[in-house]
Amino acid sequence: MSFDICMIVHNDITNDSRVNREATTLTNQGWRVAIVCIVLADTGKPAVETVDGYTVIRVSPGWRRGETLKTMGKLVRLLLAIPALIIHVRRTRARVVHAHDFVGLVLAALAGIWRRPVVYDSHELFFDRWAVDSKYRLRRVIQWMRPIEKMLAPRAAAVITASYESAQIMQSAMSLRNVVPILNGVDLRRREPAAVTYDTGGRTTIVHSGYLLPGRHLDEMVKSLTYLPDDIVIVLMGNGPLNEHLVELAAHLNVQDRFFIIPPVPPMSVANTLAQADVGVVLFGSDNLHQDTTIPNKFLETVAAGLPLVCGRTTALAATMNRYDLGVICDPSDPAQIAAAISQVLDPVNYARYKANALRAREELNWAVEENKLVELYHNLLGKPAVLHGDTAAVG
Repeated sequence: MSFDICMIVHNDITNDSRVNREATTLTNQGWRVAIVCIVLADTGKPAVETVDGYTVIRVSPGWRRGETLKTMGKLVRLLLAIPALIIHVRRTRARVVHAHDFVGLVLAALAGIWRRPVVYDSHELFFDRWAVDSKYRLRRVIQWMRPIEKMLAPRAAAVITASYESAQIMQSAMSLRNVVPILNGVDLRRREPAAVTYDTGGRTTIVHSGYLLPGRHLDEMVKSLTYLPDDIVIVLMGNGPLNEHLVELAAHLNVQDRFFIIPPVPPMSVANTLAQADVGVVLFGSDNLHQDTTIPNKFLETVAAGLPLVCGRTTALAATMNRYDLGVICDPSDPAQIAAAISQVLDPVNYARYKANALRAREELNWAVEENKLVELYHNLLGKPAVLHGDTAAVG
């Protein structure tokens, strides 16, 4: 079976809200959509399945399948998967290829499909994700590939980014004609009930969602509890390599009874799970150009939950916070400033204003608004579908 659109994704899409939202929107418009993705770990998902009307084709190399691999092992599996992915992409006979991120763009080029339109969907500034002093060992090797993006991106029929600030940077850096910013807003029409109930004893709850990773100022967040009243607790919703460290830090500071980590929840349940809290915290800093110009998923999820915010000082977050007056911006590296910002948000007069503004902002910063830009882009590339196709049959 042929498809109108083939998306290329270099990892499993189970929890990739942006890829799934875009595929759902385009399918609902009547286009046949296939997603060809590389699976680096054993997910237990079928090789081919239909999800919300679009077809997902998973490519998983057999080498060391089922093992938990580190960086080099994942890279080897990625390389081994490329030939099979190229075959599947070509078999879709898609009219448009939608390449997610720089790796997807390279895979599209390797598949040799440049005779048809390619959409480059850059979720991040791929080459600007690390601080200058980063110890990530593949960073220098990856930087050598920057000219490839500068060569391929201008050949794309359209370029998409996830924030206005990153769109401006890409447009200037690569002399692109027009870069379309499409924020990864939550689809309020498809929200599901809270998946976890917070057991905080009715205390004032500050919440953070997302992976527990370095660079997100989670240590400082835990330390901020020592500056806050005893009736304020912090909940981290997620998991990651810092999990055990943060629990130990809370115990060391004697705030373990005011600090909770709960497991991640399905994407559609995130907003309503967050909504049980009183304030959301997003402590990105300007550690690199990508962080400075991105609008993180966790920020948009917190807006969808209707919560006032405490945010780190980045260009993109500050612009959005100030535009909608959603809360307080602070230095995320200073626990005392984080605590002062939380206290300022919780002031009753301030809180009422920020809460009302958050509820208004989510009527604009959501997927029902953002998807219109994606639909318009594809109308320009493909024209309007003559009929709605319904569920797409799986392909082998």
